[in-house]
Amino acid sequence: MPDLDLETRVKAALAEPPKRVRRLDLPDGRRFWLKRVERLSGLMRLQKGDPARAFEAELDGLHVLAAKGLPVATVALEGPDWVLMPDAGPVLTKLVADPARSEAEKLAAFARAGRALGQLHWAGLVHGRPAVRDICWDGVEARFIDLERFRPARRGGVWQAADVVMFAQTAFTSWPDDPRWLDAALASYATNAPEGAVDRVRRLARWLAPLGWLARGLAKVRPGSREMRAVGPTLARLRRL
Repeated sequence: MPDLDLETRVKAALAEPPKRVRRLDLPDGRRFWLKRVERLSGLMRLQKGDPARAFEAELDGLHVLAAKGLPVATVALEGPDWVLMPDAGPVLTKLVADPARSEAEKLAAFARAGRALGQLHWAGLVHGRPAVRDICWDGVEARFIDLERFRPARRGGVWQAADVVMFAQTAFTSWPDDPRWLDAALASYATNAPEGAVDRVRRLARWLAPLGWLARGLAKVRPGSREMRAVGPTLARLRRL
């Protein structure tokens, strides 16, 4: 049955000046997110790549993960250069920052995130950038969003190991002195990942050791870069996975 209120609101939003992500709040209290192809030019396009291709990969990822029963944001409506998704709750970074949320709930959310990443890898897929700011918590499941680097992959391959490195590095960037959240996610990932996946993560972390040394040096030049400071602890932690 057509949702006329929603379709009217989307049509109005699409007529407004383009914005990559726009929040849509309906009178009945429902919240949606309208995502459009990013408009880039010049150096930004060279740095980030073809935005149309990235959008196509994301839309494909949303449909593929949903078809496989994996926790992902739901597609409510879509067009050739836009997609509408219902709100899936706060991203993990906002969840941790919310004092009204209990420690138990936060740990449960990260455990579900690790489980979801393990399930995704079992399905022979790669998220491409499972940053903690790109995973939502709806109170039951940790759901993937922002799948612009999504791709099929060999189960247990290096790109799946790289997913874990990315997740851990963004966790250390956000919480360098609080390992609780990452530990919960990694423990759950190890339980749910394909056979041999954890060994491959450890090997990749060892192989990337020179990157940690380089990042340590660059952090002295750019002491304000949390991302640089997080590289070394990330690789050290994953070598102990």
